[in-house]
Amino acid sequence: MSGKWPTRYRNYCVQPLHFRDIGQIAALERRVFPEPMSWKQIWRKYRSPHTVYLVVKDHGRIVAFFGFEVIDQYAHVLANVTHPDYRRQGLAAFVLTAAEPLARDRGAKAFLGEVRLSNTPQLRVLETIGWHVVTEIPAFFGNGETAHIVMRIFS
Repeated sequence: MSGKWPTRYRNYCVQPLHFRDIGQIAALERRVFPEPMSWKQIWRKYRSPHTVYLVVKDHGRIVAFFGFEVIDQYAHVLANVTHPDYRRQGLAAFVLTAAEPLARDRGAKAFLGEVRLSNTPQLRVLETIGWHVVTEIPAFFGNGETAHIVMRIFS
């Protein structure tokens, strides 16, 4: 991976996702998302040259991760997840910020993603680091929930 990004945050190790870690990612997705990606879906994304996942580890255990795939000039967010026991420590904001140079290196001009209307903690985190809600899409998610479409244009 090119681009400068921090490899440590507090006492946590930050690194690219490795194949052996996909099971931890899938388990964390199942724990926090109503509609998680499966191991196989994550593996397919992981294999794509357009996809980047950064993981935050605490003694080998993945406690947060962020994934995106570059499509044209946008880095589309696949997931920004923090284990419930590790929330409110700044990990989500940190890993999002750490990923920006990697997205830029791949030609992206902005991050673009979807956040559930009910996920106000995630929206607050995004707003503190310069993301904006640009529109809403009703019934976007499989359970009928509305999505906020969020964006951060790189400066």
